Amino acid sequence: MVITQEMAKVEFVIPSVLNKGSGEKKISLESSNLQDAFNKVSDQMGEDFKLKVFDLNGKPRALINIYINGKNMRFNTDGMAMSLNDGDSIYILPAVAGGAELTSNDMQRYSRQIMLEEIGFIGMEKLRSARVCVVGVGGIGNPVVTQLTAMGISKLRIVDRDVIEISNLHRQHLYAEDDIGKVKVEAAAQRLKKMNTAVEIEAVPISITKYTAESIVEGFDVVIDALDSIDARYALNDACIKHNIPFIYAGALGMLGSVCTILPNKSACLRCMFPALVEDDMPTCSTEGVHPSILYLVGGIQVSEAVKIITGQKPALVNNLLYIDLNELSFDKVQMFRHEECHSCGSKKRVDTVKVVQQQLLIEELCGRDMGKRTYTVTPSELSSPIDLMKIIENAELLGYQVKTRGSLGVTVESNISSKLSVSFLTSGAATIVGAKDEEDALYIYRNFIKDIYRK
Repeated sequence: MVITQEMAKVEFVIPSVLNKGSGEKKISLESSNLQDAFNKVSDQMGEDFKLKVFDLNGKPRALINIYINGKNMRFNTDGMAMSLNDGDSIYILPAVAGGAELTSNDMQRYSRQIMLEEIGFIGMEKLRSARVCVVGVGGIGNPVVTQLTAMGISKLRIVDRDVIEISNLHRQHLYAEDDIGKVKVEAAAQRLKKMNTAVEIEAVPISITKYTAESIVEGFDVVIDALDSIDARYALNDACIKHNIPFIYAGALGMLGSVCTILPNKSACLRCMFPALVEDDMPTCSTEGVHPSILYLVGGIQVSEAVKIITGQKPALVNNLLYIDLNELSFDKVQMFRHEECHSCGSKKRVDTVKVVQQQLLIEELCGRDMGKRTYTVTPSELSSPIDLMKIIENAELLGYQVKTRGSLGVTVESNISSKLSVSFLTSGAATIVGAKDEEDALYIYRNFIKDIYRK
């Protein structure tokens, strides 16, 4: 009795390099095993394909990698006689096209995104070498950094000046209750490193200002804006324009969100869209509230746009502001235009000469925290050498404070004298002061903490 193998409905994916440069091609067919599938595809593709893929004995050339559902078939003992199942995806790639750079573990881990025509093997190779800077690891930044890490980029720099509050936990899901008081970038980096050990995570606890923005973004392929301060956004926009780095903006408040992709000197920039916003006039989630779902929507779209840029595709939101309304479940694109009069990217752009005089301190009042206490952030204008946290703690104890939380990138202390005061100090020199009476009081508290403790 002759035993015949059952036919399986499979998809055979041929990369552009084996399709005469005409783009990736997908062929649906029925085959009993891998050899049968190759024979049928070869008949459709012609002699040129056969010569590139097979040796004189009719076997796949040594440089040809064959993947079944993301797994290299060379690990299967049946070889070309390997049986196929309904729904199997077969992908072939010559090593010269980049396949040799992906490990067997990569092929399994990222198989579901490699199967996508929009990414494929070549796109995955580009992702594995991409460097992305995400500024802000709060509500929008949480889903952005999680997705980028899971997708396997090469390096992720995360930047934030803040510490974790209990009010963050309903929407910032990288953090847990025992993280309250910790530096956001430090806690986020710890989670992300556990998520994907192959991705380099760099945590930078610093405020974004016109003094710091350039050094933060320089050398990265894409910058993603997950901030909540318009002044910081403008500084980031200007730095990306100067260094010609694609910049992806997103904002969210209440049930509303917006996203736009900025290609420096080619498309409308942030100031073209919003030329004269003032920090004090801007509503915030602290006063208006925010739905967690809108954060994941805009964050996911930012990641999608970043992946398009990295893999060489055209992003969908260049010169288009996507406006999302969760109440109506509506998605509207508003066309934007670059303006020659723009002070950031137009012909009349301002060239500010940033001069730092005697370590200027920048102070900003934030939304009230801890039942409405006045809250200030103080930031040195220069990126100097790291602050010695042990000296901060020593000074705090002398001033009548006790340590609440402590990490390698920052410390939070509370006053033993006044229940109204708490101070979070970062190694960058930035500090968040909760309970100060006014700006003058906040600067006085800061200077008492920082006096004579910079490392030389």
